[in-house]
Amino acid sequence: MIVVERWADAPAHHRERFAELLEEYHRRTEYEKLVGRAPRPDEPTPTITLPDRYRTEITDPSTAFASDEILLAVEDDRVLGCVVLTDGPSPELKRLWVAPDARRRGVAATLLEAATTVSRQRGDDAVRLSVWHWRSAAIGLYRRSGFVAVASWDGRPGLDCFVRSFD
Repeated sequence: MIVVERWADAPAHHRERFAELLEEYHRRTEYEKLVGRAPRPDEPTPTITLPDRYRTEITDPSTAFASDEILLAVEDDRVLGCVVLTDGPSPELKRLWVAPDARRRGVAATLLEAATTVSRQRGDDAVRLSVWHWRSAAIGLYRRSGFVAVASWDGRPGLDCFVRSFD
């Protein structure tokens, strides 16, 4: 059974796994931005040098996400995925990532529901997210979860923006 735990309350080895997942997320995303699509299964992934801002998230998540809520999906003491819920006037879901060998098992949906529940419980009116347009499976999940496409708040080409309202 998949359970969701707060990173702040997680055991040390779960917190360390978050950093590994975060690095996987950033490396995959940077690769996809270079080629404009997800890699094919038979395609070797080149070595990617991450920008400093992403390295900081990986090496010091407690500082990088100090005011945010980090949630981990765990099954049998194994961290399968993560998501970050930012705090502030426009809360945003970021860094939603599931380990490739744990996909298609409802992990992302479980994390998404847990994060939107936390957002709603703390009194947010809505939560938003952005996603690269080639991540069609993620977009499908977001739409099924009640997110609707909105005008982009981010100027990067290829980034689609979604909002889920709680009213």
